[in-house]
Amino acid sequence: MIEKIKIYNVATYTKPVEITPRKLNFFYGSNGSGKTTISKLLGSNLLPGNCEVKVSHNNVRTLVYNKQFVEDNFQQSSNLKGIFTLGQDSIEQQQQLKSLQKENEDKQKSIDIKTKKIKDFDDDIKTKKHEISEKCWTIQRNIGESFSSALIGYRNSKQKFSDKCLSAYEEWDKTTIVELEDLKEKYNIAYSQSSTIHPTFLTINVAESITFEISDLLTKVISGSIDSPISQMIELLNSSDWVRQGLRYLNNEDKKCPFCQQKISNELKQEIEKYFDEIYKIDCKNLNDFIEKYNGYYSQVLTRINEIIESNVPIIDVSDLKVKYRLLKNLIELNLKELEKKKQHPSNIISIDTAKNLIIEINNIIKSFNVTIKSNNLIVKNREQEKKKTISRLWKYIVSELKKDIELYLTFIRGKEKAKSSISGQVRALELEIEANKKQIETIEDSLTSVSPTITDINQLLEKFDFGGFSLKENLQQKGTYEIVRNDGTSATNTLSEGEYNFITFLYFYHLVYGSQEKTGITSEKIIVIDDPISSLDSNVLFIVSTLVKNLLNDCRKDQNGILQMFILTHNIYFYKEITYLGSRDTYSPNAVLFGIIRKLENISSFIEYQNNPIESTYQLLWKELSDDNLSTVTSFNTMRRILEYYFKIIGDVDYEKCVDEFEGQDKLVCKSLISCINDGSHYINDDFIITFDYENINNYKKIFRMIFKKLGHEPHYKMMMKIAN
Repeated sequence: MIEKIKIYNVATYTKPVEITPRKLNFFYGSNGSGKTTISKLLGSNLLPGNCEVKVSHNNVRTLVYNKQFVEDNFQQSSNLKGIFTLGQDSIEQQQQLKSLQKENEDKQKSIDIKTKKIKDFDDDIKTKKHEISEKCWTIQRNIGESFSSALIGYRNSKQKFSDKCLSAYEEWDKTTIVELEDLKEKYNIAYSQSSTIHPTFLTINVAESITFEISDLLTKVISGSIDSPISQMIELLNSSDWVRQGLRYLNNEDKKCPFCQQKISNELKQEIEKYFDEIYKIDCKNLNDFIEKYNGYYSQVLTRINEIIESNVPIIDVSDLKVKYRLLKNLIELNLKELEKKKQHPSNIISIDTAKNLIIEINNIIKSFNVTIKSNNLIVKNREQEKKKTISRLWKYIVSELKKDIELYLTFIRGKEKAKSSISGQVRALELEIEANKKQIETIEDSLTSVSPTITDINQLLEKFDFGGFSLKENLQQKGTYEIVRNDGTSATNTLSEGEYNFITFLYFYHLVYGSQEKTGITSEKIIVIDDPISSLDSNVLFIVSTLVKNLLNDCRKDQNGILQMFILTHNIYFYKEITYLGSRDTYSPNAVLFGIIRKLENISSFIEYQNNPIESTYQLLWKELSDDNLSTVTSFNTMRRILEYYFKIIGDVDYEKCVDEFEGQDKLVCKSLISCINDGSHYINDDFIITFDYENINNYKKIFRMIFKKLGHEPHYKMMMKIAN
């Protein structure tokens, strides 16, 4: 069946129109509104680019009765293709055909169910793909900005990013773990335009630093010679440092003692100087040298550390080093104070704190800096290669974060795909069985079919409806084809009247529905499209055509003779009413029928769908059209003419021509033109005049139209039909 019709940018359908057909579809529209465009699309194998006709399955024929059908079958050659039908005397074989056809129908239903199941699986897969896509995209939103250069081409499409995640997951070894911070560090180096090669830093020699902290002088009591007579007193008083400091004042001219301010003898002075002998002086010098070296060494160490801190290498963080630097500097300053005390008081015993542990910690920091710098330098030297490594590691990180979600997704998808594959295999097997049945059907049909029954049926209908001047006959010169001939045997193809021509073309189409122009395919499924079969036919023929169409509709409703779906398009109200009428007690199932009106306004066609049959009667429809604000300039004049004719002349038997004299001037001419059109035209309901006016003329005619009712005393009827309140 046809499930969807989309029409756009073809003929007068300059705005998109979408139709969702049902089993039975009744479309009403005036001439030129766009009906034939729809019928052509339904029967076309090659659709315009902006149009679509979606069919549930392809093994269905679409038979279209429209002008194109008539041209293809009746105007291109004087011979008609024969219509093959099944013989009536082969009951057993026909039963076999029906059995095979029923079997194929059942198999096709099974295929449809399985295909629906596959579609459901596809929908489930689509939903799951959307879910995993959203989860992948969440990762992108969280880290994408930080790694924008490594994700070029993937940040503008959820689907592309998701697909890459899935492919990267398949390539991932499922064990490699990438730390985000390390990844960011390497990414920044590889992709930064300012990244460059940096020199590494020297560490501090711990063993060397320790040598500047170890000296016996720190624990040695540095004092004078014990051989000096005065030494016993100095040692007893423990005043060696005090006496040494006073010696510098013994050289004064008055030779006073710097301690008691009494005159001192040369002998005492010599004794005191003898106490501070060469050994004492050497120890003091060694102590001073040690202090100078200690200070010099650690000044260099602190300078080197400070140089690292101030190096401004952007890839290292010197905050920890700054802390250790301040701690070391404070320690050195405290030790120097202690050493200064020893220098002032050589006889004192002191100890200084070791910088070993701090230096080890500082060295560890420097080593970590060097690791980072070496990694940086390696990346900078091989930038393009490192970019590739960074991208690879980035995707490993992403899929490791999505591991559980992707595993659940893949398990689900593989299960659905396996089920789809199994059902697809079943569908294929059923399709092969259907094809085998079709070949058997074709073989049986080929042995049973004949073109003769169609000739008999059509000729009987022609005779019954008084078309006795011509008939169909099998062409003996070209077997399997028909000729349209007069009673004297001459060809009638080019001499048929319009009514005769239209009637026989429809009869031919009707029999084609139940037959085939080939020996096979008679019992195949089909979609029937009938576009305006009523034109220039009298009431009897109109009735028989309506009856034949209703036969087709009944077969379609009951799923008989392979008719799956029908589309009826017409501008004739009587015909429309006949084919849509089921009976006083019967109604259509709302899910089985579609009513629609095709309209063209300002040369743009549109389609309006209705829940119920929108057309109640010819007369009511004419008034409804007249009251529409969007009244067509093409059909307006004809609408007013037909209302006047139907109400005054056919129903009321009123001589409305007398009202012409009630008007004057231009109004009289307008009134007279309406009356003239009625007198000139036939009274068949299907006849239409087409006279086009602009909107100003339409309003003028509508005014005179109302005045005719008023002057003849029927204005209340006008108000009722136009729904105008008193």
